[in-house]
Amino acid sequence: MERKVSTLSLKIGMYISSLDRPWLDTPFPMQGFTIEHNTDIDNLKKYCHYLFIDTERGVEADIYLDESAEVNKHYLDEFLTSGKRQVEYQQQASVFNEFPAAETALESATNTVASIMDNIRDGDNLDVEAVRKAVQPMLDSMIRNSDALLWMLKVQQNDSYRYTRATDNCALAIAFGRHLGLYKEDLRVLAMGMLLLDVGNIKISPEILNKAGTLTKAEFAVIQKHVAYGVEILRETPGLNDTIISMVLTHHERFDGSGYPHGLKGAQIPIFGRIAAIIDVYNAMTTKTPYRGAIAPHTVLQELYKWRNKYFQDELVEQFLQCLGVYPTGSLVEMTSGEVGIVIAQNSKERLKPTIMMLLGEQKKPAEVSTILNLATNPTDSSGLELKILHALRPGAYGIDPSRGLLD
Repeated sequence: MERKVSTLSLKIGMYISSLDRPWLDTPFPMQGFTIEHNTDIDNLKKYCHYLFIDTERGVEADIYLDESAEVNKHYLDEFLTSGKRQVEYQQQASVFNEFPAAETALESATNTVASIMDNIRDGDNLDVEAVRKAVQPMLDSMIRNSDALLWMLKVQQNDSYRYTRATDNCALAIAFGRHLGLYKEDLRVLAMGMLLLDVGNIKISPEILNKAGTLTKAEFAVIQKHVAYGVEILRETPGLNDTIISMVLTHHERFDGSGYPHGLKGAQIPIFGRIAAIIDVYNAMTTKTPYRGAIAPHTVLQELYKWRNKYFQDELVEQFLQCLGVYPTGSLVEMTSGEVGIVIAQNSKERLKPTIMMLLGEQKKPAEVSTILNLATNPTDSSGLELKILHALRPGAYGIDPSRGLLD
């Protein structure tokens, strides 16, 4: 059977049956051939963007560029239709009891990622076992409590944006995968993939990555190469799950076919790639970068909702919103009383009523004691009226900075 594949997906043992251009324009044998060496792959990449393999005469690819949905079928697709999870995770610890472990897990993972990336930059191979060890404490913490680690994302401070982006992606992936009912091993694969999503950035000039202004067309073309660089690094790593490689390859593809590098659409994109795209965009928009401020999580979720069935799969966007809640953990909110607080835990049954740590009083002055309010208990203000969230606030409003002890 002939199938269309990206040159980024090539493996030794594949049988090349057709190219994306006439055979006579290339040095390859016109009757087709089997890839026997890495040099064959390098040569194919020089001449082609995609080609066709015969899966009956050689090994198969991890991801195809044709429209066969069966290749990428996953039990999550069935959940998105039926609503029945394979695993129902339960909260095993309170957010406050879990917070110290979440803090340790996130700090350790951030330091490990920095070390891993520095080693790759120095010419070493990717250390898969180190990646697993970085992910495991975060995974364990998130399974015990789904809020502590997400809260910790807003509290932890680290000078290296590119490394905290990786660990934030990882934490969000575990939260979302937990919500979707992924088996624990699939949770681990998803988390590792998100941790390595932008590993190819280590080959991109920092001047371009951190540019404050709008990228030129040429600079954006350079940025896009991080996908190919990342796939190349992972392909050279023994023992790495192929799903992780496909996540890196497809996390900039879009549901309507407007993404890159191959303009895949719909079910052509593996479901973990579809998940990675949503998380990556959400994290990018809610994180302060060297070139722009962070956008309020509530606002970003509204944007994602507008983009469903355009850039992202409708059902996955709906589940992502359910996972994070109307006001995601770590969001700053102003109450109907005028008080200001930070969301520290979700209420799965009543999404408009999370648990909030109150930080500022009605006159926007720091509270003497940080009161914890569970809005699901219908607390009242000083006038006896039910206390509700009035609206979300932008990150850093009223000088509140979680990374510096909440009040800057």
